[in-house]
Amino acid sequence: MSRQFKDGTIVMRIGCAIFFLVFTTLYLSKYQPDILAVTQHVLSGGATHYNSVIGTILITLVLWLIQVALYGWTGLSHRAHALTYLPSMLLLAILTDISPNLTTDNYLGVWAWLFPLLMIVYAGVVWLFRQLEPMEPTAYSMGLFSRVTWINVLQLCVMALIVCGIGCSDTVFHCRMRMESDMLKGDYAAAVKVGNDVEQTDSSLTMLRVLALSKTGELPERLFEFPLVGGSDAMLPNRKSIKLMMLPEDSVYSTFGVVLKEKLRPMTYLRHVNKSKKYASKASRDWQLCGYLLDRNLDAFVMTLPRYYDISRSLPKAYREALILYNHIRKKPRILYKESVMDADYDDFKKAFYSSENPMARLSNVKDNFGKSYWYYYILGTTH
Repeated sequence: MSRQFKDGTIVMRIGCAIFFLVFTTLYLSKYQPDILAVTQHVLSGGATHYNSVIGTILITLVLWLIQVALYGWTGLSHRAHALTYLPSMLLLAILTDISPNLTTDNYLGVWAWLFPLLMIVYAGVVWLFRQLEPMEPTAYSMGLFSRVTWINVLQLCVMALIVCGIGCSDTVFHCRMRMESDMLKGDYAAAVKVGNDVEQTDSSLTMLRVLALSKTGELPERLFEFPLVGGSDAMLPNRKSIKLMMLPEDSVYSTFGVVLKEKLRPMTYLRHVNKSKKYASKASRDWQLCGYLLDRNLDAFVMTLPRYYDISRSLPKAYREALILYNHIRKKPRILYKESVMDADYDDFKKAFYSSENPMARLSNVKDNFGKSYWYYYILGTTH
């Protein structure tokens, strides 16, 4: 019987393998599937699509086979056994080290020279431990709860933390790619739910929010429940600061049924669409009205609203809040609008805004109670 079986390291090695397989599977399938999807999409020029289940199985299997080969080569089976997983862990980190600028940046970046350098250092470290391993005591190497087992597990935990630190952890980028993946499947309801509790945003995520809410018919009802930046300019892609990575631009313009050869700013484009009897629709009108609200242009909003909506009837939440705000801040409002419940809510909003001399406490109070209102966006929301 071999030494590994005699001293019980087989249990340790099985435990390490289970740890690696479980971590890699969860990391790929639960945390990074959308990042891998956009990576494959960009690198293949959109010719192929990433399948999360197949991708997770194949990547995990390849990385595990690399570890098996390294174990066969090094024979490390005691305190340094976890080192046989290091190249696989590092490759896993490199694979998911993706930035939002993937379309313009070099995919490998510094890893093109850093990884080979690290492997040279790794070979030296492995050689050193191979020389030391015969001198290691075997008294504490028996079983799952042995000292040597937990030393190796601790090393794997450190490696796992390094992988998570190197791999893409940009919350906004994760939300964007999750939303694009859902919308590629036509599941706009799922896209709307992505990142409901995420406070960070960018212009591209704002555009995706507008599109998803429009597709589910909730645009003027729920738009200002989310963090928004960029104003109306963030409503349509410009392929620079506001762009789609996987979702075709046609998915946006199909909402209106027309794509102009000349790229126009969103509000100019929307006004053009809404002047056309052929292309104007409820969706395009809501986009235009919400664009005015995003720009905090209440006067243009109030002038346009009666053309598209009967103000005497029930209006979407954002429009009602905007009208209440307009009536409170304009001495001679163009439209007189009253709604007792919402007027009372606005009075509460003003009281909360002036409730404390401490700016941080006041902001926290307003955000907790009115953070999903147009009033909060108009006064405290981010513009750029």
